[in-house]
Amino acid sequence: MSAATDERKGLRRAILSLAWPVIVSNFLQVLATTIDLIMVGRIGVAEIAAVGIGGNLVFFTFTVMIGITAGTIALVARAIGAKNKHEADHFLFQSLVAGALLSIPLVLVGIFFAPYLVAPFSPTAQIQTMAADYVAIIFLSVPFLFVIFISNAALRAAGDTRTPLIIGALENVVNFGINYTLIFGNFGFPALGVRGAAIGTSISYFVGAMVFLGLFVDHRVKIGIDREKPFANWTTIRRILRIGVPAATEQLAFQIGILIWIVMVVTFGEAAVAAHQIGLRVQSFAFMPGLGLSIASSALVGQNLGAKLPDRADRSARESTKMSIAIMGAIALFNFIFAPWIALAFAEPGEAVDLAVLFIRLHATSIPAVGLFFTLSGSLRGAGDTKWPLYASLVGTYAVRLPLSAFLGYTLGLGILGIWVALPVEYYLRSLIVVQRFNGGAWKAAVV
Repeated sequence: MSAATDERKGLRRAILSLAWPVIVSNFLQVLATTIDLIMVGRIGVAEIAAVGIGGNLVFFTFTVMIGITAGTIALVARAIGAKNKHEADHFLFQSLVAGALLSIPLVLVGIFFAPYLVAPFSPTAQIQTMAADYVAIIFLSVPFLFVIFISNAALRAAGDTRTPLIIGALENVVNFGINYTLIFGNFGFPALGVRGAAIGTSISYFVGAMVFLGLFVDHRVKIGIDREKPFANWTTIRRILRIGVPAATEQLAFQIGILIWIVMVVTFGEAAVAAHQIGLRVQSFAFMPGLGLSIASSALVGQNLGAKLPDRADRSARESTKMSIAIMGAIALFNFIFAPWIALAFAEPGEAVDLAVLFIRLHATSIPAVGLFFTLSGSLRGAGDTKWPLYASLVGTYAVRLPLSAFLGYTLGLGILGIWVALPVEYYLRSLIVVQRFNGGAWKAAVV
């Protein structure tokens, strides 16, 4: 057996060791909001649409979170690679401070402007009212969600992917128990429906955030926090954000594109909106392996660059990408074949389920490209090269998905099929852009 083969096997083991807990942890994180969708789906299609719309607006806050976590990952990974734990702790603390400050305006917007936020995405007044209730409640938990995101990013950058997994499992147990109680009115509690789903998810985020902070304060994991003076180190915060802003802008562009896309779907009625939300949630699960391998590659690239091993960083990224394409290809085949049964897990048979099957199958054709894009983008971000994933997302969303959806859906009259068919085209183009950037090798010299 050659040395190259041995190294490749060692890399795969290192990648999988980092990736599988991330995949399961992310799966559990998405499951928290999916439990809401499945449970309210037992009540009706309008409830599915309302919770899905509310969930999309919560996802919109991820743009700010990613602006912090992209910087957190790059800086913590390099500090760990350079064996400077004190600096890694400092980056974690200042990331949490930045998260706390940036979450405050989001909470206020969610509480006071919920009816206006959900209006463009609501095909009926009933859905608008329920979605506004969901948003007003769940936005109270945004600061706790920030803590969870930043904690997950920092621990994974430090090579600890199992702690987020365990805490994610705890969050889901809490979420399921409270949802079961409040959505349906069990154990003598009132049946709150959509509002019960928001309360359960919010409490689960609070519990997860408190556990993370407790572990950091007690220094029971690979990195920790201590009180710093000054409390907010603006030099460090600017450094974190300088790295993270391109990633946040990418996510902002993506989320705006998603919301515009949903507005297009709204014109085709309640069943189409419900099917779209089901499809997006299935899409989120399909993304998990790609995201997990992306984070593993990001951590390994950052650590190897921190240790002055750029060639090993390159090999780590390439091996991660190969694994991602293979795994995501298998998921694509599964989703395409079993789409009818997947859709029925969310709603009763009817038009919404039939349309959801169409969405799931169309999306399945894009999943291998999604795996390639996610993993190479994560590798670039781990190096601190965050601009090219942004460029790929901007081109994919605004030059391909939205205009192509409008052209096929409205101009050619293909309806909802035309709106959705643009998705695979977009991701194959995104993949081509990041492949070209990665192969150029400039990311190896990125300065963070």
